[in-house]
Amino acid sequence: MKRLYATAFRCGKPGCKKPLYKMNNETGEWILNSNVAHIHARSEGGPRWNPEMTEEENRSAENLMPLCREHAAEIDATPEHYPPTTLREWKQQQLAEYHAVQKAWPINDDEATEVAAQSFGTQRDAATAAGAAAVAAVARYAGRLVEISRRERRAAADAARAWREMNARWSRSIGPLFDLETGERLKGDEAMVRPPQRDTEQCWSAVQTALRAARTAMEPVVTDLMGELGTVKAVTNGLGPWCDRVERATRDLMTAATSWDMDPSAADDRMWCDAVAGLEQASRALGAACRGESAEAPPPQRLPSDSRLGSSPA
Repeated sequence: MKRLYATAFRCGKPGCKKPLYKMNNETGEWILNSNVAHIHARSEGGPRWNPEMTEEENRSAENLMPLCREHAAEIDATPEHYPPTTLREWKQQQLAEYHAVQKAWPINDDEATEVAAQSFGTQRDAATAAGAAAVAAVARYAGRLVEISRRERRAAADAARAWREMNARWSRSIGPLFDLETGERLKGDEAMVRPPQRDTEQCWSAVQTALRAARTAMEPVVTDLMGELGTVKAVTNGLGPWCDRVERATRDLMTAATSWDMDPSAADDRMWCDAVAGLEQASRALGAACRGESAEAPPPQRLPSDSRLGSSPA
């Protein structure tokens, strides 16, 4: 264990940036964020079991690799996607990264014991723990996505409000309008006085800029959230429909947060509010289903055409 953690800094899966230890933001304590995975299973019937390997070879560092908890469980839950050749390539890349950056997590005897205890439980226990961790991560990312969209939405709302106020000022400046034939005062759309096209385009450009900023801020969180949903599906049974519901709700929020109705009468933001509520409800339902609690059944799957990731503003 000491040798493994002395030559690795983060998860061995290429592209995964999760460190082997992470800091508790509330206490400042470093906590274990990884498990040691076997390239070839340590017992017959396990993933990638190699009957020709000796016990000593099986226990050697060459057959072991530190991974984040989600990926350690995933490679064993779906071994058909992770053959030994792939895992050995990961291990070589992990070692090469260590030699390049000289970053690692030297651990003491007590920490090595903790790693062994958490890594070499039953496969089912590991998958359950990884699934629960991924579901918790989904909840965190969903909450973060809502807060980012709320923050970015203010800029778009301010720009749209400026556009409505400009329309109102022009209407007030011209005064009431009357029908030339009947002399009756015009009402509704007929009484609307449109500001100059240049001013309208400036206001609309400000709204579009805000919507693009919202997309830029939200997309990395959406990517992380979708990755955690993939982990949940890979290491758990029965949560797929709830994961699909969270995915649809995420896409709905992305669409709502990057669109705006510039109709002067559309002063509310109901589409975005409904999308926020939908994602929050979907995330809570997934958590309840993971814990075995009574969870609201996910709605039927929509057709692919009904779910678009961030449609462009009209």
